[in-house]
Amino acid sequence: MRGRSSQRAFTLLELLVALGIFGIMSVLAYGGLNSVIETREHATQALDDLARLQRMVHRIQFDLESTQHRAIRDEFGDLRPALLWDDTRNGLELTRGGWRNPLSLPRSSMERVAYFLEEDRLVRRSWRVLDRAQDSAYVDTELLDGVEALRMRFLKDGDEWVTEWPGANVVDQNPAPPRAVEVIVETRQWDEIRLLLRLPPGAGAAS
Repeated sequence: MRGRSSQRAFTLLELLVALGIFGIMSVLAYGGLNSVIETREHATQALDDLARLQRMVHRIQFDLESTQHRAIRDEFGDLRPALLWDDTRNGLELTRGGWRNPLSLPRSSMERVAYFLEEDRLVRRSWRVLDRAQDSAYVDTELLDGVEALRMRFLKDGDEWVTEWPGANVVDQNPAPPRAVEVIVETRQWDEIRLLLRLPPGAGAAS
């Protein structure tokens, strides 16, 4: 009888040990699986953030490299040059070409666009018309969040870099766009992003 009791007790002990080992392994396995899931989520988020950054760079590059020498009238009837950097708002406004028209709508192939900061977001605004009225429709697209500053430098003839365009002392109300533009975007995630973009010679003709 003692032998049988001892055998049953030993079997129960083995079961308890096995359950304990299984519990430890389950915890370790869950921890490893959870770590893999978190790593995958972080990697997916990082790829999404990188894709947004690439889209922002491509959008800015395409707009600036398609700059056209075409001034516009704003909602107050005032003349705004083909390219304008507004220091008070840290915003860039320009006329660009290459606006696709797959539906053959009665509109220009040129488009007026602007870049500016709204809180910590870099926003691109586009108008459906060049010379706009006070009720002219526009579309805002958020390009990147976590943006702390937007700055610009402009290369004039004579290889001089300036931080204003056209500048306070310029007589011509619609000077030809600069030879090149340096775009500096300061972000929390990517630190400082610099784009050096060459504008097309003459930037097209006014029309």
